[in-house]
Amino acid sequence: MNREELPYRISTIGIVTNSSGKFLLVSKTPYQEGQWSFPGGGVDGEETPGQALKRELEEELLSDKFEIVGKSKNSYKYEWPDDVVEGTFKNKGKYFRGTELTQFWVKFTGEDDEVMPGDGIKAVKWVTRDELKTHLVFLNQWENAEKVIKEFLQTALS
Repeated sequence: MNREELPYRISTIGIVTNSSGKFLLVSKTPYQEGQWSFPGGGVDGEETPGQALKRELEEELLSDKFEIVGKSKNSYKYEWPDDVVEGTFKNKGKYFRGTELTQFWVKFTGEDDEVMPGDGIKAVKWVTRDELKTHLVFLNQWENAEKVIKEFLQTALS
């Protein structure tokens, strides 16, 4: 099978902020120590990306106090390692070469301690914008986040 012919898995992430401007990060079950990402996940069946994100946030964080504020103009694609391609095939019965993310700005309207690790999450953490760079360690993860955060902040100010 030729990897370049495989489709991308359509997924979502939510750049979630709280009332004090901190960002919510999750460490997913397969991640190693020190690996973090924004919450989100795959779009299933007939869901829209927004519906998928709301479902994923509730499943992963055990709260429904999330409000989608905006959708980024920037999509983000990345390739998966071979073991993830194979693992996804075993779980979903389909091959994907990687993920294409629809990215949303999300406000959390509850109390910070109401967010707890749910399905597929081993830890959650609220961090400042300055702390994001040291937590987003995957290839191009910080650069993408910075671009989307700047986009949302410009939108909010205009």
